[in-house]
Amino acid sequence: MRKWTILICLLFCALGMRAYEIGDITVGLAAAYSPLALGTDFGEMNVDDRPALISHDAKLGKPGMGGELQALYFLNSRVGLGVSFEDQYFASDLSSGWQLNTRTRMQNYMVVGHLFLTPQSTYKLYLPLGMGAAHTNFAMKFPEGNKHFTYTGFAWYAGLGVERELGEHFILGLETRYNGNKFHDSTTRNNGEHVMVYPRANFLSVLLRVIYKF
Repeated sequence: MRKWTILICLLFCALGMRAYEIGDITVGLAAAYSPLALGTDFGEMNVDDRPALISHDAKLGKPGMGGELQALYFLNSRVGLGVSFEDQYFASDLSSGWQLNTRTRMQNYMVVGHLFLTPQSTYKLYLPLGMGAAHTNFAMKFPEGNKHFTYTGFAWYAGLGVERELGEHFILGLETRYNGNKFHDSTTRNNGEHVMVYPRANFLSVLLRVIYKF
């Protein structure tokens, strides 16, 4: 009998949390951290000196730090739709190919959705999806001074997240995502060299979010 009591208690703990309901609204504030790795798909982009036919990779800068504001409206217990704004800064760091310092500021404006896989569990697993636009300002410090490359274009993300209720209104969330960002621009240096950056600025990120449910 004791074993069955323990099993029932465990089942209640796992499935006893209230699921989201139609009309629920949440607002979340998250701290974001974005580690960078080698490769164009993980935080690097190509930088070309076209006249000299020289091509190198260049990092966005140091690992990104920033924040995100997100609001969701729930259509049912599994689906929440909304909008988000994210601002990240990648501080100055020595780029991998050109041996020059680079830094980046990126702002994302997204339409987002959460698809909950375990809507009634204590730990609610969900798939976060987003698409919209990213405004990227990438600066490279050449000997004659900084050159800025800016672009506003299509951006998206997909990942995996988990939420845990802390009370009637507050929720704690942890999310990891892969961010895809189109990026290309060019400029001419003082010595006449034409420099181009392309084709994307993609990276992974982890977000810790505090959510208020109305």
